[in-house]
Amino acid sequence: AILMWTIGNEWNYNGLYTGMSLWDAQGRMQEVASVIKQHDQEHPVACIYGELKTLKEVVRNTPAVDVWGVNAYRGISFGNLFDQYAALSDKPLFLGEYGADAFNARIGREDQFAQAEATRRLTEEIVAHSSVSGGVCIGGFVFELADEWWKDD
Repeated sequence: AILMWTIGNEWNYNGLYTGMSLWDAQGRMQEVASVIKQHDQEHPVACIYGELKTLKEVVRNTPAVDVWGVNAYRGISFGNLFDQYAALSDKPLFLGEYGADAFNARIGREDQFAQAEATRRLTEEIVAHSSVSGGVCIGGFVFELADEWWKDD
């Protein structure tokens, strides 16, 4: 079953991998979301953004996007992310990726217990800000099921 269409991932950082400016990439996201809506008016269109910087302007200029995903890595807590987002947009929010790496830099080795604790705390914050209980968040996706240790090489 299709829950929603999701386009882009942290495109404000990656310029859709072609070096596009923020506003050119935003225009592309609006274009893609509009094309999806021409073919499917039954499912919402979501877009995933990196953190919240400039998101208020992007949301305003991307009306074809119904739901916003945000990837925010702020440590063992999201801090005031949910309140910040609520001040930026009235559209639903989900965490496009969240979690913690299993490698603990403080002890120089894998620490699955610390990873589990961080993931538990972050998940509890998502639940505490759930739209089910009046919050702005509709959920999130744990990132990721395999660590990316090779990226340090």
